[in-house]
Amino acid sequence: MENNPNDETIKEILEEDHTEIKNGGKKKSCLVRSLILIILLTVIFFGFIYVQQYLLDLEAEAIVRAAQTSTVLANEPSVKNDSVTDKALPDTLNSAEQPAPTPDPSIERTATVSAQLTSVAEFQKTVTSEP
Repeated sequence: MENNPNDETIKEILEEDHTEIKNGGKKKSCLVRSLILIILLTVIFFGFIYVQQYLLDLEAEAIVRAAQTSTVLANEPSVKNDSVTDKALPDTLNSAEQPAPTPDPSIERTATVSAQLTSVAEFQKTVTSEP
């Protein structure tokens, strides 16, 4: 009969050890889960910032290239641009001295479209007092 109390005591000790192991594992798991969640949120936050910065860089590059495209043809004397040639050419030039029209009308169209896109981009950047 003495074996029964010892067996019960051993069973109780084993059950206590088993419950302690379970409780200790849950505490670690909670800490690990919270750490993983914090890391995941941090990665998502910095990923969002990276994507926004990339999109802003693309937009800035597009604005700069549109401005360069619209101004490069103004500096070229062989290309006729009405607003630039009126200011650049004096009234005393003969018709023989005036530059010939461009052979490719797509150059003028590209310059016009790029100038329009530049003005639209500058307009979108303006801040208004009302939302």
